[in-house]
Amino acid sequence: MNEHLKRGNLLWEGSRMFLPEHKEALLKQKEEEQKVPKPELDEQAFQEIGLVILDALNHTLPVRIDYWTLGNIKQAGGLVDRVNQREQQIHLETANGSLTLNFSDLINAELL
Repeated sequence: MNEHLKRGNLLWEGSRMFLPEHKEALLKQKEEEQKVPKPELDEQAFQEIGLVILDALNHTLPVRIDYWTLGNIKQAGGLVDRVNQREQQIHLETANGSLTLNFSDLINAELL
C-alpha cells in the first residue's frame, strides 16, 4: 500500500497543474524579465540611420530596420513609404501592411 501512495504522490507532483490566471501571470513575469532598456544612439549612428532611410526612400530600395518598442527590440523589413519630419516618424510598407516608427525608437537600418 505504501508503494501505491508513493506512486500517487509522484504522479501528482509531476503534473504541476496551474490555473489559467497563474499561467498568465507567469508568462507576463517572463516577458517583463526579458525586456531591455532603450538603447542610446550617438549622433553619428543616428545620422547613418537617416542616410540609409533617405537612400531607401529616394531609390525605392528595400530596407530592414531594427527598432525598440515597449522593452523589446524588433525588426521590420519593407519599403520606406514616407518620412514625416514634423512628426519625427517614418512610414514603412511591409509584407504585413504599413508600420509607423518614431525616429527616437530606431536602432539600426540596412539596405537589403
